[in-house]
Amino acid sequence: MANAAAKKSAAARQSASSTYLPIVAALNLLYVILIATNKRASLTTFQCIMVVTLVGLSYLSYRGVVDNHANQDFKNNKKSDDALAGGAFLDMLGLVSVVQFGSVLLSDKFYWLLLLIPTVGGWKLYSTVKGGLPGMPNATSAAASSDNEQVSEKDIEKRQKRAERRRRKW
Repeated sequence: MANAAAKKSAAARQSASSTYLPIVAALNLLYVILIATNKRASLTTFQCIMVVTLVGLSYLSYRGVVDNHANQDFKNNKKSDDALAGGAFLDMLGLVSVVQFGSVLLSDKFYWLLLLIPTVGGWKLYSTVKGGLPGMPNATSAAASSDNEQVSEKDIEKRQKRAERRRRKW
């Protein structure tokens, strides 16, 4: 069991890939078909660039979801966790899908929603460096306190027994 963590991570990555790849591929294929049918006569250079950009962003978010899924499964061995694996990349995939289909079916003004991506990225960078809004607990202290709360007495006993067994070996 030398590489058990790597094997678990690879299995989680494969599972997430088999789940999300058909979804992302189908969304992008449907988007390209809708662009080809609805906007063929009025397709501009800007719209062509946006098609390539949106398909690229959906691929980027797919890769991020798969990697995040593998990392989260590696960190949390709990199956009862309510949070979805994928994090911000799953949010970005949803935003890109809304922009894709909104720009084809409703209006080109849906492209403005893409400005949320650097805005959220800037906010995450700011909250990482400065710790969020004044008066609110920062992300690092909240994460540290939740990690301390999650350690149960059973886990502490298991760790102590494991440490005793290791000491006996030497």
